[in-house]
Amino acid sequence: MHEESLLLFLFIALVIGWVIGGLTRSTRNKQQNPSSNSNNKHRLQLLFDSYSDEALDNFIHSLDVNGETLGLHISIGKHFRTEGEVEKAILIHQNLMSHPELSKLQTEPVVYELAKDYKAAGLFDRAESLLEQLLESKGFEFKSRKLLLDVYELEKDWLKAAEVGARFDYKKHHDIKVRVAQYYCELAEEAASGSVSAESLSYYKKALKTDKLCARAHLAFARASLDSGDVRATVSRLRELIANTPEFLELALPLLLECTQHSETFSQYRDYLEQLYRDTGNVNVLLAIFDAYLQEGQAEAGFEYLEQATLQQPSLSAVNA
Repeated sequence: MHEESLLLFLFIALVIGWVIGGLTRSTRNKQQNPSSNSNNKHRLQLLFDSYSDEALDNFIHSLDVNGETLGLHISIGKHFRTEGEVEKAILIHQNLMSHPELSKLQTEPVVYELAKDYKAAGLFDRAESLLEQLLESKGFEFKSRKLLLDVYELEKDWLKAAEVGARFDYKKHHDIKVRVAQYYCELAEEAASGSVSAESLSYYKKALKTDKLCARAHLAFARASLDSGDVRATVSRLRELIANTPEFLELALPLLLECTQHSETFSQYRDYLEQLYRDTGNVNVLLAIFDAYLQEGQAEAGFEYLEQATLQQPSLSAVNA
């Protein structure tokens, strides 16, 4: 019995040693070996699958904190967070923060991971405070700024999000440019209070300055133009929006129909839509043409047009209409 216990202990020690050795080596060679991250996950998964929570807790608490084991501690914390055990991840990373013998450079990844823990736990103010500490870091400035953007989004703090987002190079990060434009649109809606105001329009201008294809801002200006009675400017902006971003066509068509009703220019409107339908084959344009006939009181002509168009290009949506 004593021999069996000894063999079991030796086996556990061997596996743990293998895990530690692999993780510390892959941490040092991360930049040279792209597969090191997947190796880390594999070794950690084996460790977590093989032993009880109590055994793992004892192992973690008995593991020294130094330059060699730091990567292992961080990886274990990340593993807990990925598995949804955020409290354990926080405890591990907080424990690392309490070791003054670690250099500033060594603590930066700990601060970043702890900020991710706090974000996952919904403790946004704590995550924000930690990420702000890393904004001057050469190694973590970019990742921290991007994560800070996510935190401000979750908090719906659009002004801070826009300020942080504006510091990115939009040529390299198109997705950030689109997000920042949406932050300005959110600020515009908050300032509008039910109707477009001068303050809200100023935010929409910033949105378009950030992303000239921001459909949300174009639609807001189109609505403002229509409300002021400038139908021609509204139509021009909407047609430009459809030409540049056809994916937003469905958002622009109702407003175009309003312009048509105001100016009673159904014939010109249908001509435009028919050309658009020939160019795109988009069934929503076909249905908009049909709707224009109905709005003008020409239901029979509308059904006839819809029937002919459906015969030429069958569509379930058109058939349903």
